[in-house]
Amino acid sequence: MAPPTRSSPKPKPKPRGLGRKGGTVPPASRAEAAAARRSAREWELWSTWALNTAKVVAHYGFVPLVIAVGVVKSDPRPSLFQLLTPV
Repeated sequence: MAPPTRSSPKPKPKPRGLGRKGGTVPPASRAEAAAARRSAREWELWSTWALNTAKVVAHYGFVPLVIAVGVVKSDPRPSLFQLLTPV
């Protein structure tokens, strides 16, 4: 009969979390994590709103900006009616 083979000992799993046994997160850290998630969500909502608003402003404000620059930069200042008519 063959002698039993030796197997290497299995390493113990490390505790999860902040190095404590059981891997629980203290309540203060949970509150901080929740505040960080809330802050990230608010930032996401604000940035989405700002980009959508900027898109609308750029879309509807480009032609009036070109007209305003045309009035200010032209040498013989045309009237607004002359700027808006195609002739």
